[in-house]
Parts: sequence; structure tokens; C-alpha cells
Amino acid sequence: MLRLRLEQDLAQHVRENVGVYFFVALLFLVGVVFGALAVKALPTEQKAELMDYLNLFLKDVAGRPSIPGSELVGRTVWANLKSIALIWLSGLTVIGLPLALILLFTKGFAGGFTVGFLVDEISWRGLVVAAAAVLPQSLLTVPAVLLVGAGAVCFALFVLRQRFLNRRAPAPVPLLSYAFFLAAAALAVAVAGAIEAYITPVFLRATTNWFL
Repeated sequence: MLRLRLEQDLAQHVRENVGVYFFVALLFLVGVVFGALAVKALPTEQKAELMDYLNLFLKDVAGRPSIPGSELVGRTVWANLKSIALIWLSGLTVIGLPLALILLFTKGFAGGFTVGFLVDEISWRGLVVAAAAVLPQSLLTVPAVLLVGAGAVCFALFVLRQRFLNRRAPAPVPLLSYAFFLAAAALAVAVAGAIEAYITPVFLRATTNWFL
């Protein structure tokens, strides 16, 4: 019964805020596109330097034992949780909303730049490396970022309506709903951290052993 109620509430929320979700996804996608285009603007010297780092990293992955998963999972989960929490906290105030949007754009930019650089420098092999190193955990981290970003926009709009349109609602209810976004996103990035710690290194090592 509780599960059915949650599904109905979630479906209603998405229907009522479909424009917000579209805007957040579009902003993230614009960041991805700009990140991929930024690769073309890099000077040749910087590309060569980044390529040297990439070659050293791939050789290190192929030739050395990986960091223990229990140690790596803590690092990755903590890093992702900090980003998610910062976006969430930014949405608590209308003034902080631009920061949340900038963080969303930056997340997309970083992903687009990473994949764009790999493809630009080592063509189809870069796409394979990106699929092995970035895709597995991104299947959860990207939706988590979009979810908490959409929650930040929705909550900021709620605050605006409260202040300027005099639409009163019980304050704890929207705040608890907004906290649910953080909890759901935190769970997603925790699972993504485990994937990045235990599964991604296997894929990446197999890929680099094939190339090198």
C-alpha cells in the first residue's frame, strides 16, 4: 500500500513539474555539448600533456594491482555525495539556486569533456575506454544529479510562490519531500560508488589490456 502511494505521488509530481525536469535535463545536456566542444579549443600542447597523463594512467591500470575496493568505494561515494549535497543545499534558498544550476552544467561539462577528449584523441578506442570507465556508474550518478537538481528547482519555485504569491502550505511537507530527493540521490550514488569500485576497474583493466 505504501509503495503504491509513493508511486502515485511520484507520478503526480513528475506530471506537475515536467517542465522543470525538461529544463534540468536540457541544461545538463548543454553542459555535455559544451564540454565536448571545449576539447576542440584546447591548444595542442595541452592536448599532448593530457594525452601523456592518459597513457600513464592506462599503463598503470594495466600493470599494477587495483586499489582495494573497500578503500575506493569510500572515496567515490564521498566525492559524489558532496556534489549531490551541495546541489541540494543550494536549492534551499532562492539565492542559492543559480549555484545549483551551475553545478548541474559543470557536471555535464565534465562528462562531455572526458568522453570528447578520449574520442578526439584515440577515436573509436576512446569511446570503448569511456564506456568502460565512465558509463557503468554514470547510469546511476547522472539520474541522481538530475533528480536532486530538479528537486532544487522545484523547492526554490515553491519558496518563491510562498513569498510573492501568498500561496501558503505546511512548511514541513515540502521540506520533507525535498529531503526525499536527497535520500534517493544518495542511495543511487552509493550504489554507483560500489559499481565504480568493484566493477568499473575490471572493465577498464580488460579494455586497457586489449589496447596495450
